[in-house]
Amino acid sequence: MVHLLELAVTFIERLEDHLEIIRNVPHLDENLKKMSTALAEMDILVAETAELAENILKWREQQKEISSCIPRILAEENFLHKYDVTVPP
Repeated sequence: MVHLLELAVTFIERLEDHLEIIRNVPHLDENLKKMSTALAEMDILVAETAELAENILKWREQQKEISSCIPRILAEENFLHKYDVTVPP
């Protein structure tokens, strides 16, 4: 009798699991489509993020170049006189 009760409990537990799987089958195609769409959107965001990071690095390098040129440009006497700039002592 105890053995039959154990078998019945195991059967019911497995039956609930199998019923849950069967209930989810009709939604499987829809969920796969949603996952596919989300993955495609993530790919686009990754590409855009990589492009943005590359542009930021280029901009940073340009800023370094510009910053390194400013003292030299300002030190040139022709530049200062050309724009009638006087440097305070």
